[in-house]
This record gives sequence, structure tokens and C-alpha cells, in this order.
Amino acid sequence: MILKFINREGELKALEELYIQNRAHLILIYGRRRIGKTELIKQFIKDKPSFYFLARKQPIELELNRLIQNFNRKFNVFIEAHSLEEFFEKVKDFGRLVFVIDEFPYWVEEDKSIPSVFQYIWDEILKDSQIMLILLGSSISTMESLMSYKNPLYGRRTAQLKLSPIGFFHLKEVFPRYSWDELVKVYGCIDGIPAYFQHFDNSLSVEENIERNFYNKVSILYEDAERLLKDELREPIDYLNILKAINEGKTKLTEIANETKIAITNLPKYLKTLETLDLVYKEFPITQRERRKFGVYRVKDFYYRFWLRFVYPYKDDIEIGAISFEDFREDFNKYLGEVFEIVARQFLIKLNIESKLPFKFTKIGRWWDKEKEIDLVIINSITHEAGFFEVKWKELSYKDAIKILKELKEKRKSIKINTKAEHYGLIAKHADRKEELREKGYLVFDLSDFTSPQQPQP
Repeated sequence: MILKFINREGELKALEELYIQNRAHLILIYGRRRIGKTELIKQFIKDKPSFYFLARKQPIELELNRLIQNFNRKFNVFIEAHSLEEFFEKVKDFGRLVFVIDEFPYWVEEDKSIPSVFQYIWDEILKDSQIMLILLGSSISTMESLMSYKNPLYGRRTAQLKLSPIGFFHLKEVFPRYSWDELVKVYGCIDGIPAYFQHFDNSLSVEENIERNFYNKVSILYEDAERLLKDELREPIDYLNILKAINEGKTKLTEIANETKIAITNLPKYLKTLETLDLVYKEFPITQRERRKFGVYRVKDFYYRFWLRFVYPYKDDIEIGAISFEDFREDFNKYLGEVFEIVARQFLIKLNIESKLPFKFTKIGRWWDKEKEIDLVIINSITHEAGFFEVKWKELSYKDAIKILKELKEKRKSIKINTKAEHYGLIAKHADRKEELREKGYLVFDLSDFTSPQQPQP
């Protein structure tokens, strides 16, 4: 399956606007592995004078030799240099040139003086040139450290770009044959990670793709979750156990410590690393101003959530062919409920951008307190309007919907928030007599609205 490059128009436009300024730039681009950084850059430089170099984990002296050889070969020139500084002294004379170093953190890890070297290269050599120097990295912690106050490169960058996964609604561009129902399933397995799209063939059913990719020991998706941790971390098993505990509902420090047998005093360090890698995040109730109490940890992307729930605990069985996806069909459908909550959030954000809600919201999130929870709350902090939504991965009858909305209004009474106007609604897989519910003033949506949602009446 050949996939087109999609949904990076905003990032490409930003890079193009920097390029046409025709002056020197130092740009940092980073994001977790498989997110599409290299593909973005290749699209950007394809019609421009450019040089792309993929760094390796080896001594800088060897890297310098390789860098010079590749540059000479690309431009059919003969440059000699004994240092990076000397090399860039000669590169600056090439006029307008996009110079890309991919996996720049490898150099930083190999030689701690590299940020200082590039401080000199930028300040004394490239700053007044026409070179557009782009440093790419998958190690988010290393790349973000380059922007910290104590780093020699602090204040030198002219732009930075952190790439995120593709949003749910852009999956329709990638897998046009799949229905929205099927795309929720796809999203629940591979999230919006561009590198994983090529492993799903939409001429096959979603279930066939899952079987082929997650229950086959030679498949990339079967082992990539572990591979990423082993590449990034010194203690991958501890981190894997933490991820598994969080994914199983152990979302607080004491619960995670009890489950993993890692000292609670050491856990914040591990969790901070996982947050930096974009694998977990800490969530707070939307109405909580002081973010100290009630926060819970959650696994961030659905590739890991799916793998941790349906693959990792059963690897021994999968290895000998004793288990398949068919064994998890029922549990998978339950799991899609949490996937659909995130999809519903993106749907409301989409409606907000398109002005298809009764008011513009400035905040969106979950709310919970002890035994009560509301799936999505939207708030306009200026006008003090709010909306409260339940999300159901079910086919709801009219009676079911009315009951859910009534319970939602009751739960809302527990939220300490002052509003001037309120709206109630639900987002479901399917909702019967949707128009009647809307006539009663409710904001009701289902999968059929994902293509062309009706604008609710104010």
C-alpha cells in the first residue's frame, strides 16, 4: 500500500515562510519516533538546494569524515576540514542552502561539547549567511534541553517545531475505503502514527489487519513498542512495567508503585521520562485550577494502549500460535469506548473551529470527583458558557439517550462552576431520533455527523 504524504500542510507552510526570508535560520524539529519528521523534511527540501545527513552513534571524528565525504559527493566538490567549525566555514559560501542533520541527539550523546560547538558555528559562522540549518531529533528530552536556559544553544534557534500524531479525522485521507466505525478501530490500534499507516491495507478488513500485524511475531507492530523503549532507555523493563500498570488502571503513584514494586520515591523520575518521550501524560479534572491533587496518569497513544492490553501479556501464546485477535473481539469493543472518548474530543474541537456549536469554547477536558465522572466538558472562560457531554460507543435508542442526558444533568450539579448558559449533549456510535433530541435543545451527534455535522440551533 502506497501512502501519500498527508496533513503536514501547516508545518510545510511554516517552513516555506522561513525559507523565503532568504536569511540564516537555526530550526529544531523533534517528536517521538515514527512520527514523520524525516518525511516532512524530505517533502520540504525536494525542490530546493539542500543537503540531508543522517547522524549515527559513533565517534564525532568518524562522523565528521562521513559528513565531508557525503557533502563532497552530493555537490561534486572537494572540501577538506579537520573540525566541524572548519567544515561549516566552507559550507557558508554555498549561498542559499537547507542543511539538515537528522538524529542530532546522537551527536550530543556521543560528545557533550557538541552544543557548544554549534553555538560557535551559529554565532561566528552561519548567523549572517544564507544557510538554513535544521536539526532533527527523536530524543525529545535532548532536543528540548537544547532550548533550556543553561544550554549553549539557548536563544540561538530561530524556530522550533514539535510534531504530533495525525489527528483522527485525517485518517479518512489515508484509508478512504473505511467507514468512520472502522476508522475508530484503526485509530485504537495505531493512533495517528504515520510510520504505522503503511502496515495497514484498507483492501482488507480492520480485523484482518490487526491479526496480520499484531498476532504475527515477524511483524513490525508486534515488536515496535518494546524496540522503541530499548532504543531510548537504559531500563526498558521497568518503564514497560510502569506503562502496563497505568494502562491497567493504576493511575496514581501509590498504585503504580504497588503494582511495579518500584520505590515510590523513584517513580516521579521514571514518569517524567515517559512524559518527555510523549508516552504518558498526567490528566486533571477540567475545573481544577491548582494542579496538585486528583491528577491521574494515562498512556498517551493508542498504539501502546492496544499493544499493552492485547499483545504484550500474551506474547508467549502468540509466539506458538495459540492465540489470535478473535479471542479478544468482545474486550476490543469495550476498549473502543475509551478510544471513542478521544475521537469525540477531537470532533468537538473540529466543530469549535468550524463554529458549529452554540458557543466557542476555550477549554475542553474530562471532569471527575470520587465516583462521578463526565466524559467531556467544554467551557468558555470569558463568556462563562459551558457544555456537558457523555460519550457512548453504543447504538442508543431514544429512551436510552433521554436517560443518559437526565443522569448527565444530575451529575453536573456536583461540579463547582458558575455559568451564564449551559448545554447538554451526547456523542454516540448511533443515536435514534436524533432530530427530536436536538429539537429539545440537546447537542446530539453520532458517526453520521462526522462527515457533515448539522449546525445546532443557538
